[in-house]
Amino acid sequence: IASGFFLHDIGKSQIPLKVLNKPGPLDSEEWAIMKTHPQMGYDLLTKFNHMTPEAKIIVLEHHERHSGSGYPNGIRGEKIHIYSKVCTIADVFEALVAKRPYKKQKTFFDALKIMKEQMNQDFDPEFFRKFVLLFTDQRVRLKYA
Repeated sequence: IASGFFLHDIGKSQIPLKVLNKPGPLDSEEWAIMKTHPQMGYDLLTKFNHMTPEAKIIVLEHHERHSGSGYPNGIRGEKIHIYSKVCTIADVFEALVAKRPYKKQKTFFDALKIMKEQMNQDFDPEFFRKFVLLFTDQRVRLKYA
């Protein structure tokens, strides 16, 4: 599982550098190329047969969304593997709080607020609730658990 989380973006190694390192927003053609990275990563891990099925499915599904609006296959809800659901939340959170050349990093609070208010339909509600609880005071979490 940890290998899948660590390697979830390995397919980006197959994306042209001019797309991967573009400092501004991607155009529709570049975005279509970028959206191929989960399948490319899955295919790469399958070709070399060094990963567990769970690791490969995390790589394939980490951009799928609970609402079905994700990619590469547009699967939804319970059809998304449980480990992929966890990786999706962590990946989005990291993207929001990371410092990138093309955007300002968000605070943990602001990232969670954006995820709740603007992306809530993208995540399994129970998994997201538990993720938010990771940021609460331990004494509060025990009192209300």
